[in-house]
Amino acid sequence: YRLSPSLIAQDLHPDYMTTRFFADYDLPKTEIQHHYAHIASCMAENGIDEEVIGFSFDGTGLGDDGNIWGGEVFACDLSDYTREYHLKYIPLPGGDKAVKEPWRMGISALYEALGTDFLSMDLPFLQHIAADKVGTIVSMIERKINSPLTSSMGRIFDAVAAILGLCSFSTFDAEAPMRLEDLLNETESTGNSYPFDIDKEIDLSKTFVEIVKDLMLGVPVSLISLKFHNTVVEIICRAAKLIREFRGINSVVLSGGVFMNGYLLETGENRLSELGFKTYTHSRIPSNDGGLALGQLVIAASRRYREVLK
Repeated sequence: YRLSPSLIAQDLHPDYMTTRFFADYDLPKTEIQHHYAHIASCMAENGIDEEVIGFSFDGTGLGDDGNIWGGEVFACDLSDYTREYHLKYIPLPGGDKAVKEPWRMGISALYEALGTDFLSMDLPFLQHIAADKVGTIVSMIERKINSPLTSSMGRIFDAVAAILGLCSFSTFDAEAPMRLEDLLNETESTGNSYPFDIDKEIDLSKTFVEIVKDLMLGVPVSLISLKFHNTVVEIICRAAKLIREFRGINSVVLSGGVFMNGYLLETGENRLSELGFKTYTHSRIPSNDGGLALGQLVIAASRRYREVLK
């Protein structure tokens, strides 16, 4: 493009193609956390430069602690952030392979919530997976073999879709969450949701216990899907209220690939508005990785500008 760059903004992950591409460039570099860049992209699109509550619900991205993030709640501006809440870490058995085989995340989520008790529950989705494969995944989780920790909301959607029998093997990107959204029936008791715990971490163990109970009771999977989606909306609302109470921030930004989900985005935005929040979402820039470079650019520019001011 005949550019003469003076600064490189890149993702934290050392194996990203762009990070590797610029490795030998003798230029200043600034590393930018993946999910923070998502929030910044939405801020840039909406022309805001103030402190916001940022919900970055996404697939995977390397976090500051070396774990795989993706269910993050930030208090941030365009120069820095604090991680106020995040989904409780659960194992990602097989690493990237778990993205292509959501049944692995189903097992991981159930193991976190129920231990090995789920193995005796005759869950339908496990009937289509060889018993030795299930045992191998459980063993990998217990022994912490090739099972990095993740806080990804995208992987939680994968887990729920797998447990409901909607998608055990993905044939294209985000197939499991798309099937889960497509199935929900908005006419069925739209106010219902599942319980969860929130401290520093957002623990969905109770959510998965109740999902299994509903499944075993024969509750329609369309209703279970709806209740799960409503649970994610309640997570957003409760976390936003808590941060507003102790930080005084009233602006909320929703970004990341999970917010490609139309029901989640619309319902979340409406609920936040009812609670008095000013909410910002994407309309021109993609909320998924298609908007990531914009976020990286504005963060890098803001950091450089503030360094100049010093």
